[in-house]
Amino acid sequence: MINIRLVKLNRVISFFLPAVFIYVLCFSGCSEPLASDPKKDLASNDLDDQFQSGAERPPTAKTLYAMADILATQGKDSDCEFVLRRLIQQYPQYLPAYNSLAELQMRQRRTNEAIETISTGLRINPQDPVLLNNLGMCWVVRRNYKKALEMFTEAAGIMPENARYRANMAVALGLMGRYEESLSLFKQILPAEQANHNLRVIQKVREKTKQTSATPYEILELENKTR
Repeated sequence: MINIRLVKLNRVISFFLPAVFIYVLCFSGCSEPLASDPKKDLASNDLDDQFQSGAERPPTAKTLYAMADILATQGKDSDCEFVLRRLIQQYPQYLPAYNSLAELQMRQRRTNEAIETISTGLRINPQDPVLLNNLGMCWVVRRNYKKALEMFTEAAGIMPENARYRANMAVALGLMGRYEESLSLFKQILPAEQANHNLRVIQKVREKTKQTSATPYEILELENKTR
């Protein structure tokens, strides 16, 4: 039996290949940006006061990133987002912040915003494989598997030793119905039995996406809950 579940992995929106199947990180959705919330603004102001009070220097990128990570762990998404946006504003070259902000936006089903966030990071470094891979995952949520494959392929070209990116290429190919190519790629990184197993699951997911508006991630999550 397969075990498909949501996990958090290195703050990267990605598939990861364990011994059996593909674990999914990000929460999916296609909703528009959320409206402004006065409570969020208040929380942001409180954090801003904390940064300003008694500080001779502005916090470093690593300090802000660590604070955002703590806030995310505590489930304080509004505060976390405020810190990440401040981090990006003050240290635009700090690429992990774009990934973290995009992950938060994906959790809140703000896929359009996540795409824009990652695209902004890629304008700074177009060759960052993590950003490229994560943008591919956003396109999977939008069911634009062609664009997703392009992003995964580019990431794999930059870092060919990373099996995750090639696995994502195989997933995108499978979701496009290009099963032979998908299986061939899976077999490059998995034993034949597991490669065939992955393809069968992807075929099942693809058929279900034709019958529902749910994203591939949501279907995988539902599969996990029913097992």
